[in-house]
Amino acid sequence: LDLYDSGATHHMSPYRQDFMSFNATPDKPLNAANQQQFQAKGVGEMLIPVPNPPSPPTRIKL
Repeated sequence: LDLYDSGATHHMSPYRQDFMSFNATPDKPLNAANQQQFQAKGVGEMLIPVPNPPSPPTRIKL
């Protein structure tokens, strides 16, 4: 299950293959809400399918 906050300033995903564009950047340490640290590896854009019954899913770019 993936959750996306469309009001968030930054969106993150561990799934590099889902990015439609990606630019590697120097690693940047980030802290999760539980204080676990992980590294941001780059920036890019993703298309996210959003359910829209009874129509096909809408796709939004993040």
